[in-house]
Amino acid sequence: MSSHSVKARNRHPEPTTYARERFEVGHITFEIVNHPENGLTFALIAGLAVKENDRRPLFTGHVEPTMAWQLRKLATRLDEIALENMKG
Repeated sequence: MSSHSVKARNRHPEPTTYARERFEVGHITFEIVNHPENGLTFALIAGLAVKENDRRPLFTGHVEPTMAWQLRKLATRLDEIALENMKG
């Protein structure tokens, strides 16, 4: 069972063997868990949901070794586009 599911969050709102970390990016919440048994996982959650129960993960999975590099590459490209748009 996923550590990111609504049921898991209701059963273990403050787990003692792992921590849920959340990062808000626009209207998406990235949640990561470094679970002692299941390893490093992530969830993408719609951040604009009004009720906590509606904030179900849109997607979950294990963090792959190249994901951090891929996200940095995306961030760099977003910065480049923002600079291009500022220059007009």
